Amino acid sequence: MTDQANRHRPVKALQAAAVVDAACRIVERDGLAGLTLRPLADELGVSVSVLTNRYGSRDGVVSAVCAAARERDALLLDEWRALLAQVGLPTPSLAAELSEALLDDLGTRGRPLSLLFLELLHASGGDDTLRAAFLPWARERGALWDSLATDVLPPALRAWWNGYMLAELAYGLVLNPLPAYRMLRRLCLRRLFAGGTAAAQPEDARLFEPVVERLRGGDGGRIATYRADDAVAARVARACGIRLAAEGVGALTHRAVALDVGIPHTTLSYRFPTQHDLVLAGLEHIVAHVLAAVDAGSLADTERLRTQDDGRKLDLARASLAVAIAAVRMPELIPHTAHMRSRRGSNLAKVLRKYLPDATGIDPLCVQVVSMGLTGLTNAEPPGEAADQAVAAAFAATARWLVETP
Repeated sequence: MTDQANRHRPVKALQAAAVVDAACRIVERDGLAGLTLRPLADELGVSVSVLTNRYGSRDGVVSAVCAAARERDALLLDEWRALLAQVGLPTPSLAAELSEALLDDLGTRGRPLSLLFLELLHASGGDDTLRAAFLPWARERGALWDSLATDVLPPALRAWWNGYMLAELAYGLVLNPLPAYRMLRRLCLRRLFAGGTAAAQPEDARLFEPVVERLRGGDGGRIATYRADDAVAARVARACGIRLAAEGVGALTHRAVALDVGIPHTTLSYRFPTQHDLVLAGLEHIVAHVLAAVDAGSLADTERLRTQDDGRKLDLARASLAVAIAAVRMPELIPHTAHMRSRRGSNLAKVLRKYLPDATGIDPLCVQVVSMGLTGLTNAEPPGEAADQAVAAAFAATARWLVETP
C-alpha cells in the first residue's frame, strides 16, 4: 500500500482500540522489544509515516499504548470494583477466594492486557520515560488489589501484597493450565490471608509438598544453547542474563552485549546470529543460577553465586520474573518456569531461620508466600537504592507479621 493511499485511509484505523489490539498481538509474538514502528504499522495496515505523524517517535507510540490499555483495562477493573462494593470488606477466607478469582480473570479474559502490563513493568525498570507512561496503569491495578486486602492485612504489608499479586500474575499467565499450579496458588492465598504461619491451617501444610512435587515434575532441565566448556559463550550468556534480568529483552542488542563481554560485534553476531539466540543464552544463565542458589548450602554460597567475576550481581528476583514472562512466547521455558515457581522461598528460608530463630509456624508454605511478595515488589521498583529500601522495609514488615500472628 502506498503512502498516497494511506493518507486517504479512514482515521478509525488508528483509534485506540485498534492500536492496543495490534500492540498486544506484537507483544505476545515478539515481546515488548518487537513493539516498534514498522511492525505496528504493518499490523494496523498503515505506513510508518501515519504513526509518526500522529504519535511521533516510538516512545510516543508506547505512551499512547499505555494510556489506551489503561482505559480498556478499567472496564474489567470496574466490574471488580462493583462486585467488591456489593460484598463490602471481605473476611480473610473471602479475600483469598476473591484474589484467586481475580488472578484467574486477569490471566484469561484479561490475558492480552496482562501480558502487555508485565512486559511494560519489566522494561520500565531501566527506562524512565517508559516508567512515567506506565505508572498510572500500574497504580490503578494496585489500587484494586489493595481493596482486597483492606482490614485483612496490616497497612505495612500493602506494598508487599502488591508485589505478591504481580509475581503470581506473571506465573499464572504461563502455568494456569497446570492443575498443580492452580492448587498451589490457592494454597498460598489461603495461607496468606490466614496470617502466614502454619498455626491457622495445618492441613494445608500437608498438601503443600505433594503439590509442589507434582508441579516440579523433572529436575528443571537445562536450556541447551551453548557448550558449558565454551568460555566465550559462557561470558556472553552471563552478560545476557544480567541485562535480561535488569532491563528486559530490549537491552539485549548485539552491540551492547559485545561491549559488556569485550569482544568484537562481528564475533558475537557470528556466534549468536539473532536476538533470540541472545535471549536463550541469557535465560540459560538465569535458570542455572536460580536453581543453584536455592540449592546453596548457606547465605554466603548464595551471595557468591549471585556475584559475577567482574563484581556485577545477577538479581535473582528480576531474573525469575524475566523467565516467566519470556515463557509466554517461548513454550520450551514452561518446565523451567514451573520448577522455579515450585522452589520459591527455598533460598529465603535460610534468611528467616537466621533472623527469626525463635519464630514458630514458619514452614515451607509460609516462606513461599513471603518470597512471592518480595519477588514481585523487587520487580515493581527500578533497580537501585529505592528498590532495596522498599524490599528491606517489606521484609521487616513481613517478619513482624509472622512473629505477631497468633
